[in-house]
Order: sequence, then C-alpha cells, then structure tokens
Amino acid sequence: MATRRGAFIVIEGTDGSGKGTQFQLLRDRLVTAGYKVEAFDFPQYDQPSSYFVTQYLNGKYGKADEVGPYTASLFYALDRYESAARIRKAIDEGKIVISNRFTGSSMGHQGTKFANSEERRGYFIWLDNLEFEMLRIPRPDISFVLRVPVDITQQLIDQKDERGYTDKKRDIHESDHSHLERALAVYDDMTQLFPKDFQRIDCVRGGKLLDIETVQSMLWEKIVPMLPQPPQLEMPMPAAKVDDPAIAEAALVADGKDSKADDQAERTNTVALEPVIDDRPAITNPGGDVYAFTSKLEPAVVAAVMASLSRAGGELRAAVLDEFAEASAKDATVLQRSVRAYGEETAQEFVHQHVVVARASALLAAKLHDNRRATYISPEPRYLRYDQKDSNGMYRYHMPADLEGDTAILYRRHLDRIFDLYSAMLPRLSSYLQTATGVPIQARSNEWVTAMQAEARNILKAVLPVAATATVGIYASAHEFDTLLTKLQSDSLPEAQTTGQKLLVELRKTIPAYVNSVDSAAGGGSEAAYRAANRQALKSLADDFLLANHAGQSQAVQLVSVGPRNELDLVADMLYEHSNLPLRSIQQEVALWPYSRKLSVFEAYVGQRQHKRERPGRALEKIHYTWDITCDYSVFRELQGHRIVDAPAWQPLTPRFGYGVPAVIEAADLSDEFEECFDTSLALHSKLQQAGHLETAQYATLHGHKMRYTITYNAREAFHIHEQCTAPQVNAGVRSLVYELHEKLSEIHPLLGEAMQFVGQTENPQLN
Repeated sequence: MATRRGAFIVIEGTDGSGKGTQFQLLRDRLVTAGYKVEAFDFPQYDQPSSYFVTQYLNGKYGKADEVGPYTASLFYALDRYESAARIRKAIDEGKIVISNRFTGSSMGHQGTKFANSEERRGYFIWLDNLEFEMLRIPRPDISFVLRVPVDITQQLIDQKDERGYTDKKRDIHESDHSHLERALAVYDDMTQLFPKDFQRIDCVRGGKLLDIETVQSMLWEKIVPMLPQPPQLEMPMPAAKVDDPAIAEAALVADGKDSKADDQAERTNTVALEPVIDDRPAITNPGGDVYAFTSKLEPAVVAAVMASLSRAGGELRAAVLDEFAEASAKDATVLQRSVRAYGEETAQEFVHQHVVVARASALLAAKLHDNRRATYISPEPRYLRYDQKDSNGMYRYHMPADLEGDTAILYRRHLDRIFDLYSAMLPRLSSYLQTATGVPIQARSNEWVTAMQAEARNILKAVLPVAATATVGIYASAHEFDTLLTKLQSDSLPEAQTTGQKLLVELRKTIPAYVNSVDSAAGGGSEAAYRAANRQALKSLADDFLLANHAGQSQAVQLVSVGPRNELDLVADMLYEHSNLPLRSIQQEVALWPYSRKLSVFEAYVGQRQHKRERPGRALEKIHYTWDITCDYSVFRELQGHRIVDAPAWQPLTPRFGYGVPAVIEAADLSDEFEECFDTSLALHSKLQQAGHLETAQYATLHGHKMRYTITYNAREAFHIHEQCTAPQVNAGVRSLVYELHEKLSEIHPLLGEAMQFVGQTENPQLN
C-alpha cells in the first residue's frame, strides 16, 4: 500500500520567545489527536553534526559579527543535512514532523549581518538554494514565527536552565541585545516577504506576554487546517478468553511481561483491523456562527462550497458540507456539476494553485507578470550564472520556434556573441569592483568576494537580451489563471501561446473543474479570438494613421493626466464616513469653508505616520495619476513587480529608444565591449525585422535598452510606490525614476507629496 505524505511544521522565533515550550506542547497535542509524530530540535547539540555550531556559539571563531553569514550558515545547514533522510522518511510515512528551529533560524540570525535589505534577500535566495536544492534537505510546509519583544525575551533567556553546549548564561547571540533587536526585525521582514513560508504569531498583546495556553491555541488553530487526515485509529488486538487469573498471570510472565507494571501498556498494544471512516465534520465548529474548513474537504471542493453560498440562503450547515465531501469522493464529475450550478466565476475565486514556468524568456516573464492580483517570484539576474553553458554547450536564452534555416543560425550567432562578451566582462568588472573598494586582499572573505561578483552581474544585466531565460513561479486563483490563459492564447508571441497551452494542460491535472471553459467556444476560446482580432485591427489602424518614429521623448517621465487637480477636493470624501449627510451636501458645505479648515481635515486624515506601512484611507484612491515613461527595460521589470498599477501598457521592445553606459563600465575600461553588445543587438533586431519576424525581433533587445510604457496609479498607491522604491537599498535606476515621479506629483499635489514623509528613507532603520 502506498504511503501518504505527512506534514512538516517548524516553530521559529528569536531566542527566549518560548519556542521550546510551544514545541513540546504541540508534540503532545498532535499525539493526543491520533497523529504519528517525529520531533526534531535544531541545532542537534548531542550529535557530532553540531560541532561547528557549538564552537561558533561559544565564540571560538570570534564574535557573531566577525563570522560571515555565509560561513555560519554552512555550520547550521550541515547539521540539518545530517537529519534530512530521517525527516524525509517520516514525511513519506505519513507522520507529522515538527521541528524546533530550522532554516528560518539561519535566515533570522545571519540575516542581521546585512545592512542592505537587497543583499539580505540575495542571501535568503542563496541559503534556499544551498539547503533545499544542493543539499536536498526537506522544505518545511510552514514555519510559525513566535514574536516577542527583545526586552521580554532577555528576561526569559535568563530563566533558562543550563545548556549543554555552552558554560555561559547566554551564547554569543543571546548576549547581544542589538543582535536580538536586529533579528526580530529580520524575522518581521521574512514574514512579509515570504508569507506562505513564514507566518507570524504575536505573543504579546497590550505590552503583556500572553499565557502559554493562549499561544498554543493560536498555533493550533493555524495548524489544524493544514494537517492531513489523522491516521486510522488502532483497535486492541482480541485476546483469548482466560477464566483463571493465575493462568493469565503466568502466561504474561512467560511472555516476559509483568502484568501489573505493563497492564496499561498491554491495553494500548494495538493492531489495525479495518479502516476507520472519517466521521469528522467538514467544518471546525458545526454549531457555531464562525468556523473554518477542515482537511476533510479538498481545496477544490471548498471553492465549490463557498460558491454555493450565493444560492444557499446564506447557510452552510454541516450536513450540506458532508454531502459535498461524500459526493465528491464517489463521483469525480460532481464537483464540475457543482461549479457550473453555483457559478464558475464565483467558485474560481476560492481555489488557488501554484505553477512554475521554467526557461521563460524575460519577454515572456513580463507578460506572465501582467496581473496585479497574482503572486510571482523569479530570481534576479545577479544570482543567475548566464556566463555558464548547459550540458549541450548552449547559453541560457530562448530559441524562437518560428526561426528556421539561415535566420535561426543568424539569431544564435548574434546572441552567442553577446553572451560571450558578457562572460568576458564579468570577471574583469568583478576584479575592478574589488580593487575599487580599497579592501586589502587579506581582509576579503569568500562572502565578500561573492557579493562583489553578484554586484558585477547586477551591473552587467544591462547587456543581457530579453531572450535570456529564468524560472517564474506563479500563485493565483483559478479566476486569475483563466484570465492569464486567455491573454496568453491571444498573444501574438508564439512563446506566449505555447506557454498558455502548456499551463492549461497542467492546470487540468490539478483543478480541472475550474479551467474547462478556457478554450471552449463560449468561454476563453471565444475571448482569446476576440482579443486577437481586436489587436490585429488596432495594429493595422495604427500603421495606417500614425507615423513610425522611435525618437525618445525630451523627458523620461511625463505626467499625462491627473484628477482631481485640487487635492483638497477630497475633503468631503474624507468626512463622508463620519457624517450622516449625502456626499453632495457635504461637498456643497465644504466648498464654502476657508482653506485652513479644509487643511485641518486633510492633515487629520493623513495623521501621524510612524512607519511607511501606515497609509491614509481609501478616499485617496479617487485621485489618479497617469504617466508616460521611458526607462531601461530592467527598471520597468522591477517596477512591474509591485503589481499595484492600473492599465499598464507597453510598446514593442526595440533597441531604437537608445541606452546609457554606466560610469562604472567606463571606469573599468569596458566601454568597447559594453557598446559592442548593443551594436550586435541592433544588428540582429534589424535583420529579424527585415525577415518579417516583427514579434520575434523583440528578443534581440537588451535589458539596458530604453522602452516606453504607460501606467496609472492612485494617490494611496503612490504612498507605497514612492516610499518603497526610493529607499537606499533599492536599485539605483528604479530609485532615480521614482524620485522623478515623486517630484512631478509634488508639483501638482504638494500636500500629498509632503505627506509621503518616508520617501528616500531606508526600509527598516533598525537594519542599518
């Protein structure tokens, strides 16, 4: 019989946050609930694999800040590697694996050694690749981060019993108050950056530490929905009836057991007789008004159940939910019928799926990323080795299927030349950067050299063609996938069309009931044809009525439209929720007010902001700014990652908008090679266009080429974009562009510009 997969849950947090206590309570609770549990506690101080960790924590290699984050992470990673096989085996056997600390602890503590959040995120990616790809250590399903302020954790640390790995009251992490403060901030950063991997549990409310039982209940509520169905309960093995107690006693002794000492153990010595039917309700609280779904229902079924609310009179009783569970188990088509009956679009909002598109060109990645409600992840070029060839001797770039014969040879020859130049420039630029810093050779750690190499790749990504490939991860609802598939199938780029078909095939393996209409005549197939026809018609009209001119605009940023132009026109909207008057009446009243009174309302609405996450209310969403922008393709892609702009549209990529040569390239004496990359790109683009491959010609464009696009966002979103993208740790090109956006916005709306008080400030001052 095939084994089912268990779950892997980790308890994380700063030192003294109560991880050990919650870990023990969770293990006991899982066992009581009928689960088979395998528990791990890292570092494994009683195992040889923790030798370097112990030496490090005792300060044998120096203070914590004197040991590089990459070096220290290796110590912990190898300790986890020693247990990888046991963890994997337990999960495969259907057990619940719980761990007190895991990879997240290295991220939290070693992440404090980076002053720059961008470098820290690069470290996170390096560690992820090291542990889960190179060492093949199992990845946790979820890590819960217990958050306790440092002043409280240090009191709890001093209450700990003696530890075997150190003869000190506190190890080098625990004794450093500043380190603990920074670690707390990094853990907060992790829960925001990777919410699907790290979930935060706030253990302090109103300045007081919650009691142990309350924290455990908070943990349990989050864990229960992700647990598999408990293993079948075991029944006592039937024993032969023995009337004479003395004979029974003798039989037990002969069998090597003491009847009195092992009476309880004998009663629990069990064997499975037959499967036990899962009689749990489908919801956690059948008799209550607030409840969650249990694992009895598959996520796809839950989506259909939620959709049924639209026609269920607002009630979902347990009996109704059990019908869904029973019917879906018996009949594979019942889910599809349910989705159709209750509205496919409604159900699509409640079911989500992860997908991965490997070897996607940067051009395709931009098209995949064109959805503000989905979540995307893709490695940055600074962490990808584009100077290395694959096993077939090929560089990492997309080969369009529509190119054949001499044109295909021409395409490869030009792109290979660009990648050859990139590969030749990389070590020279890295060497220049290392020398320019003035750091003596003997002080250059391996981590420092790696950082310099990453910075060289970051600068030279400007010469990488958009044909360069990478992996794109997507997490979205079925509804968003439906929209994405329709866009891809109607796109004029063959790579997009092919990817759309491949995605559809894979989604039908996981959520078939929710993607059936994508290519039907009445569904997505019709819409895809409609989109394609419209695009072709508009392209034809544009060619007829507009002159072809790639001249760059005089300004890189133009504010095309803004409304309303008077920011104080929103005062009535700001007051609306606090009044019982119609909006028109409030507007008429406010129109008669003096400027000072309107200003007082505006300032009260903005309030006293303590952090950039604190943004004013949604009345600001009524102001919209539309921008026409010309900037590097790489800057566009980074800005696109914020996913909060409306109506994004970009023109076909072309080398003809020009490019810039970074000062560091000139200083490193690499201008000739750098400019040859752009000359080669332009030559290939022209030849592809002459051959009639207008769409495919875009692949010749480089990341450093200028492109033109338009975006719209509202004033509330402007707080996020302007403050996040001007932080010192953000890419210089993005920072420069958004500064210009902010200056132009401030000219029109000075009050709003001034209210964005965190423009130019670091993302988290505690980490600097």
